[in-house]
Amino acid sequence: MNDNASNDAPGANNKHEQILFTGVIEVNQQKCYASVTMHLSEKFSVPDDIALLYDFVNSLDLRRYVEGGQVHVPDDELDSAAKLQAWLRNRGAIAKKATLSAQDLGRALALRDALRSFLQLAPAERAADAAIAAQINAAAAHFPMTLAMGKAGAITLQSGSLTGGLSRVLAEFYQLSVTDRLDRMKMCASDECSWIFYDRSKPGNRRWCSSTLCGNREKIRVYRNRQKQGYTGD
Repeated sequence: MNDNASNDAPGANNKHEQILFTGVIEVNQQKCYASVTMHLSEKFSVPDDIALLYDFVNSLDLRRYVEGGQVHVPDDELDSAAKLQAWLRNRGAIAKKATLSAQDLGRALALRDALRSFLQLAPAERAADAAIAAQINAAAAHFPMTLAMGKAGAITLQSGSLTGGLSRVLAEFYQLSVTDRLDRMKMCASDECSWIFYDRSKPGNRRWCSSTLCGNREKIRVYRNRQKQGYTGD
C-alpha cells in the first residue's frame, strides 16, 4: 500500500474525533493478508471516524504499476454477493445470519462507484458537479438510517436496511463534510494508481497518495518525455 503521508493534519490521529453517530460509526476495520489480520485504516493513520468509508472506497483496487520489480494486479474485494457479505461481517457491520442478494451487491457497487466518482474530482470541482450529486443521492437512497433513543437518553442512528454497514459508510462521508475534512479525501492523480487517500499534510494540497512512489514515478515520466522531445529548460 502507498498512503505514506505525514501525520500532521489537524486531528489526524485523534480517537473518535467529533463523533456524531454514537454506536453507528464505531466499526471494526479489518483485512487479512497471509493469515495476518491488518487494520488498513490504522496502518495509514486514517481517523477512526472515517475508517469504514476508507476501506469501502478502496475495496476496488485499480493499481497496476510496477513496484520492486513486481506488477501490482488490480483486485475487487466485492465482486460477488458472498464477498460483500463476508466483507461486512468481518467488520461487524452486518448480522451474522444475514444473507445478501445480487440486488444488494448491485446497490453496494453503485454506492462505491458514486463515492469514488465524487472523490476523483478535484475538491474545488465537487460542489459544481450536479451529475455526481445526483448519482450519490440515487445510490444513497437504498441505505436509510433511523434515529433511536435509548433508556438513558442516548441518541443513536441505526441502519434501516439489511446492508447496514453501508449506511455507516454514508454516515462517515457526512462526518467528513460537517468537520470540514471532505477535501482531504482524494483519489491519487496517477493513472496507474487511483487509490483513495486521506491527505494529512498541513496545506492539504497533495495530488498523489505517496510522494515517494506515485509522485516520483510521475516526475520521472514527465522528465523522460521532455528528454524525448528535446526539452532544454530554456
